[in-house]
Amino acid sequence: MDHLFFYLAAPVVAYLFGSLPTAYLLIRFFKKQDIRQTGSGNVGALNTYRSSKKPALALVVLLVDALKGYIPVILFSSLTRTDGLMLMLIGAGAVLGHTFPVWLRFRGGRGLAVTAGFFLAVDPYVPALWVLVWLIYFLMIRKHIVASLIATFLLPLIIFFMQDSYFDLTDLLIILPVSFVIFLKHIERLPDVIFGGTAHKKEPE
Repeated sequence: MDHLFFYLAAPVVAYLFGSLPTAYLLIRFFKKQDIRQTGSGNVGALNTYRSSKKPALALVVLLVDALKGYIPVILFSSLTRTDGLMLMLIGAGAVLGHTFPVWLRFRGGRGLAVTAGFFLAVDPYVPALWVLVWLIYFLMIRKHIVASLIATFLLPLIIFFMQDSYFDLTDLLIILPVSFVIFLKHIERLPDVIFGGTAHKKEPE
């Protein structure tokens, strides 16, 4: 019964951690702006830099967003036995919280930093592999959004074919829903890449 409670609580707690709108709060505090109305409109570290021109502020957003994925894993691991299903619920909850935060009318970031923090706690090889794939394609095409799309699409396939050597089925089951959400959030930016500029629609507060 107690373990069932943790299964039910895990995605809710992870969602609340993930939904903390770090970039929105810091840009609102330091620049008196709504980050959703500036730059690309994304509530993340890169747009924090675009909006503030302050690398240190963007780095704070990046680190805090990563912690939003990292802390729930450590928290529940200290409270109960975390199996693959619970980890999948935690990861999905944290990423959904970041990408669709209730506090910002479900318009959040793209989830990469949160996912990286989550997998740093679960299996550090996963974010390392993603960064490697992203770097290869970014150096080839010089488009970070397209490189992110390709890396996110290829990551589950790579894990599937390498699971006997470096990963296991749990890694694959966890990464699939997370990759799906991240892929959808990044594909929204394809018009910007194709036509140039930032083609997001600004929404009123």
